[in-house]
Amino acid sequence: MVLASSPNDLDLIVRAAWLYHGDGLTQAQVAKRLFVSRQTVGRLLEAARAQGVVRIEIDARCLSALDLATRLRDTFGLSDAIVVPRDDDTPKPTGRVNERVASALAAYVRRYLHPGAVVGVGWGDTVARALSMLAEESLEGVTLASAAGSIQAISQSLAGDPKVAHHLRVVPAPLLVSSPEAASMLRAEQTVREVLELASSATVTLTGVGAAGPGASAVRSQLLTEAEVASYAAMGAVGDMLGEWFDAHGRIVSEATSNRRIGLSLDQLRTMPNVVAVAGGREKAEAVLAAIRGGYIKVLVTDETTAEELLAKGSVTAGAARAASRPRPAGEAARR
Repeated sequence: MVLASSPNDLDLIVRAAWLYHGDGLTQAQVAKRLFVSRQTVGRLLEAARAQGVVRIEIDARCLSALDLATRLRDTFGLSDAIVVPRDDDTPKPTGRVNERVASALAAYVRRYLHPGAVVGVGWGDTVARALSMLAEESLEGVTLASAAGSIQAISQSLAGDPKVAHHLRVVPAPLLVSSPEAASMLRAEQTVREVLELASSATVTLTGVGAAGPGASAVRSQLLTEAEVASYAAMGAVGDMLGEWFDAHGRIVSEATSNRRIGLSLDQLRTMPNVVAVAGGREKAEAVLAAIRGGYIKVLVTDETTAEELLAKGSVTAGAARAASRPRPAGEAARR
């Protein structure tokens, strides 16, 4: 190890540390700049850490996010969870939250990308953003198979990205059609069946989670009207995935859109491996919690605010369940 036994030694250590950590040069580039060997640069960087010239510190927000992810996995029995730390306490627009969560989803899904891999794609703004963030070389030999019929605004956006469009197999039908009869006919079409069968074989499936409140993503994407979403909420629906609605317990609200949908069902999704749901924003917490209760997702990618809300809701639910099962003191039942 290089030790700073003279001002010149310390000067070299500081210069190497600055070029590598500050300017982002590689060790080979630093070696060329300082006229030393790459091995010497490695020793200089080790000395910088040992002597306190460089201190590595993990942002406390990241530690919090890591702790939240662990608690999400443990509390809800997820196989994995990724939590994006908040950048500050100022409320952010939906688009900004989606962008940050989409970046985390893109980073997560890269581990599944290899030639021959099939990635199931559920329509949603954040999923679309994540796909657009993937590098072209990472998609080599990968097939992106839509797990549901198209939503015009989102499918047009992806079609405009040649990198994604080249790998995307789209169901040749809309997500929602006018009647159960029309849906039945379209589901019987071979071209529709082929894409959905491909999606059902996916090694990983990406899907958004929609909420049933005002300004729902289904409304923003012009899939449904505010009045339609309100009517489903009146039936008990709190959220949707792939256009199928479910209540707070994760039970499918079949009276909503189920018979007019083109796509994999939530019952199918429950049996598939590596279903990754992405959702950000406090308003999504109830829908995400219900999707977890329904067993529809295995992995969750979310932001810190939503994770905290989920854990708070989960703790209340667990506490209520424990209270309900706790034996009452003798005579309490009679007093009631």
